[in-house]
Amino acid sequence: MENPVDPQVEFLKDVKVRFNVQVGSVEKMLIEILSLQEGDIIELDKNVEEYVNVMLNDRPFAIGEMVIANEKYGVRIVDLVK
Repeated sequence: MENPVDPQVEFLKDVKVRFNVQVGSVEKMLIEILSLQEGDIIELDKNVEEYVNVMLNDRPFAIGEMVIANEKYGVRIVDLVK
């Protein structure tokens, strides 16, 4: 099912934007980063159950929650940033 496009913004439908999801972050000393090896795990500052930030062109767009869909990671939009 395709979402209808508002006729007033129809002309924007082919404009590409960068969509990314900020899962978390962490600060590390450079020496720790340089000593990372394949298989190492870096713990982030968020719990698995916490909401993530959804960004459009590096600007806040929505709040979401991580999901698995068709064996791939996805994000379910919970709320739009106003």
